[in-house]
Amino acid sequence: MTPCVIAQEPLSNLDLDLDSLMAMDVQVTSAMKRAQSAFDTASSIYVLTKEQITRSGATSIPEALKMVPGLAVRQLDNNQWAITSRGVASRFSAKLLVMIDGQSFYTPKFAAVYWETLNVPLYDIERIEVIRGQGGLLWGSNANNGVINIITKNSIDTRGLHADISSGSQINHDANLRYGGDLGNKGSFRVYGHVRDGDESDKGIHLEPADFTEQHSAGARFDFTPSDEWSGLVQGNITESTLGQNFRGVIDETNRNVSFSGHLDRTDSRIMARIENRISDDANQMLQTSWLKQSGSQTFLQEDFSSFDVDYQMNFLYGDLKFDWGLNYRYNDILFAESSFVRSDGGYNTLEQYGALVQAQYTLIDNELDVILGAKIEHNDLTGWENQPLARLVWKLQPNQVLWTSISKSVRVPSLIEFNDDFTIDGQRVEEVSPITTGIDMIDKYYIKTYLNGNNNVKSEESVSYELGYRLSQGHWGLDVSLYHTEVSDVLAVEVDANAEQFLPIFALLQQGEIALAMQSLTTTSINFDLVSNAEVTTNGGDIILTWQPSDIFNAELGYSYNTFDDNLAENTFRAIGYDSTSRQLFAKSDIKIFEQHRLYALIRVENSDAYNVDNYTALDLTWQWAFHKNWSAAVIGKNLFAGSHIEYNNTRETYTIPNYIDESVTFKLTAKF
Repeated sequence: MTPCVIAQEPLSNLDLDLDSLMAMDVQVTSAMKRAQSAFDTASSIYVLTKEQITRSGATSIPEALKMVPGLAVRQLDNNQWAITSRGVASRFSAKLLVMIDGQSFYTPKFAAVYWETLNVPLYDIERIEVIRGQGGLLWGSNANNGVINIITKNSIDTRGLHADISSGSQINHDANLRYGGDLGNKGSFRVYGHVRDGDESDKGIHLEPADFTEQHSAGARFDFTPSDEWSGLVQGNITESTLGQNFRGVIDETNRNVSFSGHLDRTDSRIMARIENRISDDANQMLQTSWLKQSGSQTFLQEDFSSFDVDYQMNFLYGDLKFDWGLNYRYNDILFAESSFVRSDGGYNTLEQYGALVQAQYTLIDNELDVILGAKIEHNDLTGWENQPLARLVWKLQPNQVLWTSISKSVRVPSLIEFNDDFTIDGQRVEEVSPITTGIDMIDKYYIKTYLNGNNNVKSEESVSYELGYRLSQGHWGLDVSLYHTEVSDVLAVEVDANAEQFLPIFALLQQGEIALAMQSLTTTSINFDLVSNAEVTTNGGDIILTWQPSDIFNAELGYSYNTFDDNLAENTFRAIGYDSTSRQLFAKSDIKIFEQHRLYALIRVENSDAYNVDNYTALDLTWQWAFHKNWSAAVIGKNLFAGSHIEYNNTRETYTIPNYIDESVTFKLTAKF
């Protein structure tokens, strides 16, 4: 036996056979909230395995997600990302639900996932389950475009010592240390720590790059199995981050967006506990509670958010019927300081959300045809009761072929900044919004204070999606195809209210020669862009993934994704995020064992999209690993090769972050495991 990059384990134990690559024997939980073969699952699901994560050389969750075909993963700078599925990625993507072991990281203020502080030790991840498409039935609102569930390893599988350190062209140092062991004969534990010091980008757009990273993290997990019927876990993590960033915003009396550099200080803490009980051979139950706290302070913005979640679920098996039901409750505490950017209309320092789900899977024809029906009802403080029904059909044509289809509805609840807050944006020139020009430059070219106003009459965005999929595993190769058509109503749009009448008294003063008074009156005017929910969007697309393993030492994947987004807008409105666009992605990766102790992993992505105001690009990630001792391994990791210096995201209208150029990088990594 020969050691691999996880040096203590033999390479043969970590080689994936085709069934694993096609997820035929990979049990997933995110799609049905019960263990089920991914191959038989009626959703567009992709499982990113621990082997793929290890061999890719990824140093963060966003980097690992670049390996998932069909995901839009765009890098803004050296510490910020825009990620989504079946949509246009934004710095604040509100339709992708992200979880760690079922604990949600959705923040109701900005509807954001702060990817730069989502710190999970990659070597402790069992798998990442990615659902492209709707997941609202099981996981609730804001899962319109997809679900990402990061599932960590049981601590019984992480006993011993793990240590690694990385350094390279963009990382000064990135070090991890973890130790795990047993708790008598009924449990196990692990504790870990992480420190990262990252460099700025080499080149900025408007300003010198400031996107450094200083991060410290520590955490622990405890697993208990007191009997065959009961098991439980408790885990927690705290991450302290200082991140440099470039911004644009209105910060002075010019009412113009100006560029400036600053830094973000964040503290992210999470605790989760779960108890599982096997009631009988045909029934089990689960209770999970979690607490999340995120505190952030950056230039002109301060926020403090915490949430408490309780989820309960029971699963039954009765003959050909699988029946699941569950209850959920979430309490959010939100503290947001007034700033020059954002002001709140008040009244929403806390939010509550609660609901219930039922789901039934019935076998119509044994080992051939299943039907799945379900619904989730949920109440939130902003839009009241919402319902999310679903119907699925799974037809097993042959033991190695599955055809599935689904119809589902999901909702996206407005974030507080859309519902309750006013956001200061770039001012509008008088000559652009006034029906009359004066010929006086100081008047005509004056920028009027402009607001993007939240609206407590906005509705939840509703998506109805029709999906069709097919899977095949044949000999040394496999195929996974999924197609979708989604119709979205009550989509957020921006309505312009120039209020031209406010300029008439000003022009009257000018006619009287009172230029100074006219100018003084002008400073009290404002232009309002109001958020409304009257747009419609139609999205179409699909993914095709071909998997090939001709031998035990080589496997490969080839994928292609296509998505179109078409808006239907009311007069005098434009989309708040995104616009009519088409995105295409060509994706290929391979994993080859060159010699007994050497392995080469390659990922190439061809990104072609008109949704991000950037040029198309092709990027290659290449990782060589050498297990030179049973306890030691080394790796050389190249990222964004062949892409040159390029911009991946330039939708600055959607965020006050200024992106930087993304460059090629080389990282060296040393790993030890005892």
